[in-house]
Amino acid sequence: MLIRRLSAFFSLLFLLLGLKPAPERKTEPKVTGSFIQAWYCAGWDDARWDAETQWMREAGIDTLILQSLASMDENGVWSVSYASSLPVFRGACSGDALSGALKSCKKAGVRLFVGLVDFADWWNAAGFSADYPGVCGVMADMQREIYEKFAAEYGDTLYGWYFPPEIDNVLPMKLAISRIAKGLNTVLETATALDPAMPVMLSPYFSEQYTVPSALETLPMWQAFFAAADFRPGDIFCPQDAVGAGWTSEKNLEKVWQMYAAAVEYSGKGVRLWANCENFTSTDAGNVPAPLSRFTRQLETASKYAEKLVCFSMNHFYSPYTDQTAYEQYLNSVR
Repeated sequence: MLIRRLSAFFSLLFLLLGLKPAPERKTEPKVTGSFIQAWYCAGWDDARWDAETQWMREAGIDTLILQSLASMDENGVWSVSYASSLPVFRGACSGDALSGALKSCKKAGVRLFVGLVDFADWWNAAGFSADYPGVCGVMADMQREIYEKFAAEYGDTLYGWYFPPEIDNVLPMKLAISRIAKGLNTVLETATALDPAMPVMLSPYFSEQYTVPSALETLPMWQAFFAAADFRPGDIFCPQDAVGAGWTSEKNLEKVWQMYAAAVEYSGKGVRLWANCENFTSTDAGNVPAPLSRFTRQLETASKYAEKLVCFSMNHFYSPYTDQTAYEQYLNSVR
């Protein structure tokens, strides 16, 4: 174990110093999974869901991550996008994104990750938030409720759990990293108790805007996080590349992926590295579909380090329902 960790550390150091070439590609530069936000699909009927999963399969997508089924605003008010009987959600249901997703994904052969809770105070206080332990407890309650209600019928379709709070590398997150891991452990422990084969996924990101523009300085934070988190072999670390949002520049993307790859390997916990590539561009008027040329470069870079490429979001930005031209261009590029 010690030799493996030392090897991973020096591999990272050499890569970041430019003393070692990038590795051979680990997967094809094609999207095989997509995030989707619950508010976007909570009102879909079965016909829309079936049409959505049909074009996804045509595009080679076999995995859907339903981003967060519950959220709590800055006033402590909940909004929930599935039919829950949990007392904390009483009167908070605003649609049902889960049952339609499960039904259609099962027919189409698409695996579904169920996203749990996001909350507004995360962005103010991260793991120091007074709400955070309780939110993690609510996530565990959701896991139990959803598993008990749907696992028998949907088997392999109900594939895993998504932990929505997004960890970045700015100072409050770094200082709270052990507290963040402790909250995540609540979700990991519940996943193990329900079905150890169901992975837990999280999707952090690297910001070069509020820190030194080097991925190397973020490695100790991730080392501390992996040491404190009770990850199981098969859990999934799926960082956002943050190019679409503008947090990471393309010129630094290679080194950011090198950092993530070494951090996962150095942990020695058997965590799988996936990549969440952003196929949008953030503008003052909102997010718009990214040019395919840029998105293709992002996929090419990530494919050298991650074993699976997902994105935010084919459904939101490259779907026939949102941008037929972007969809057809992407489809033609991967055929």
